[in-house]
Amino acid sequence: MKRILLLCFVLLLLSGCGQAAVPEAADTTGATASSVVLEETATPTMTPEPTAASESPTSTPTTEPVRPTETPTPTPEVAVAQSSPAPTTATEEASTTDLAGRFVFQTASGGGIYRVNADGSDLTYIADGMDPSWSSDGSRVAFSSWSEPWGIYTINADGSDERLLLSSNVARAPVWSPDGTQIAFYFETEGLTASTVMCRGDECTRMPGRLQTEWHVGVVDVADGYLRQPYVDRFSFSPTWSADGEWLVYDGGDSGALPSENHGLCLTTVEGPNNAVLTNNTNDHFPVWSPDGTQIAFMHWQHDHWEIYIMNADGGDRHPLTSSSNYVKPRPNNVSPAWSPDGEQIVFLSDRSGEWEFYVMDADGSDQGKILENVTASLDIQYTGVYERVISWGP
Repeated sequence: MKRILLLCFVLLLLSGCGQAAVPEAADTTGATASSVVLEETATPTMTPEPTAASESPTSTPTTEPVRPTETPTPTPEVAVAQSSPAPTTATEEASTTDLAGRFVFQTASGGGIYRVNADGSDLTYIADGMDPSWSSDGSRVAFSSWSEPWGIYTINADGSDERLLLSSNVARAPVWSPDGTQIAFYFETEGLTASTVMCRGDECTRMPGRLQTEWHVGVVDVADGYLRQPYVDRFSFSPTWSADGEWLVYDGGDSGALPSENHGLCLTTVEGPNNAVLTNNTNDHFPVWSPDGTQIAFMHWQHDHWEIYIMNADGGDRHPLTSSSNYVKPRPNNVSPAWSPDGEQIVFLSDRSGEWEFYVMDADGSDQGKILENVTASLDIQYTGVYERVISWGP
């Protein structure tokens, strides 16, 4: 009997241990599944974080465009201040309808060259190049090209019969003589600096000049391409002809004398040593002689911007034709003047509206008005400040 009771007691103990072991196994499995679920839940929780980060940049650009939008605000104010005079606004339409002749102009140096009637009609592409200039009879256009083959070219007004007149790696600003037989221009070349004398005690030695890059004026015959080189300064730019074709006025500088002489505009002839100083102001540049030979318009660097000036052919009575208020910042630039064939008006380029556009004025600076608005609305005109001849006025 005792043996039977002992056996029952052992069986009860064994069944209790097994029941206890089963919950432990169940708990372990439950804990494992629970931790996996938590880890998977944590991973998607992290996923939205980049979205939140991307929302910050999204909101940041939203505020940034507002600032640039506010920044250009002074530009309209400048334009209003510049265009506020009633005469300029009143003459814009009248000046366009009253103009005669044709313009040839460039969009940029090395860009497209176009021909257009003075009223803005018949816009026609001619070629690619720079510094276009009408012949006096309006039949051909001269221009320079810095693309192969480089040089001075002439072309018919309709864009046909393009001819390379002179091969030159770096030639600029060709301009026809009044009789159409010659073209003046300037080009890059090499020259020697003036020799110097060095002394040690009583012994003195003359040192030879050294090579340097210079810019000279050249004159080429249209008929046969024969080249002449007038007497000019070591750094000479932008030649233009007198009405009789006897003289050239150019933008000079550093005559090569010792001590060095720097000056403004100079005069010379095609033949003979006739180089002479016309102005001593080194801020005078880009002269253009009037068709009647009595006046010279030119660009003048006035402190921090360009203005157009005029003077008599002898250098007297110089005064500005364009100006702007000292309160307008930045001051607008007025550049690249060109005479009308009758000498009554001057066309020029200005950024007074905030963009480079064409304007015209009477020879005394009055009745300034915007022209060729349909052209500048479709073509981007550029000016880089290296004395480009942007426009020329022909018959």
